[in-house]
Amino acid sequence: MINLERLLWTKNVKPASGWAYCEFEKGKLFKLAWKDDEANANRPERYDLILLRQHGYVTHLVKVLNRQTEHDDDPNVFNIYRIVEVVWSIGGTNPPPSLKADLVFDYPEVLAYMGGDAMKLEELPTFTRRWASDLSAFQAHVQSKLSAI
Repeated sequence: MINLERLLWTKNVKPASGWAYCEFEKGKLFKLAWKDDEANANRPERYDLILLRQHGYVTHLVKVLNRQTEHDDDPNVFNIYRIVEVVWSIGGTNPPPSLKADLVFDYPEVLAYMGGDAMKLEELPTFTRRWASDLSAFQAHVQSKLSAI
């Protein structure tokens, strides 16, 4: 069972093609990239959890490990990043229909969150309308969805 007490964030990942980060399985570390918003990348605190979404699916649950952003010198990649550990992932590039973001979040408006910023769940009007600011109920719902896979 995954402890989701620190699940406070979601982030949409927009790879140029295919699926991002799918080579990273549970326990692996990787650089979660931001295109250009360092202030946003610094918002999640160390040990906070972020549900990553892409192509309308939840694909990863990651834990932030470093205290602030770092930078890559490679101009060919998004150069702002946080080091994260995979807590849960779909384990490939063919997610089951049960991991569609609107089912995992239990409201269709989540599909409209298309930017690449980290979004604090309790600050999203659509989240608070659906979950009435009951973060623990949402965390329990996500727990049931992720453990069913």
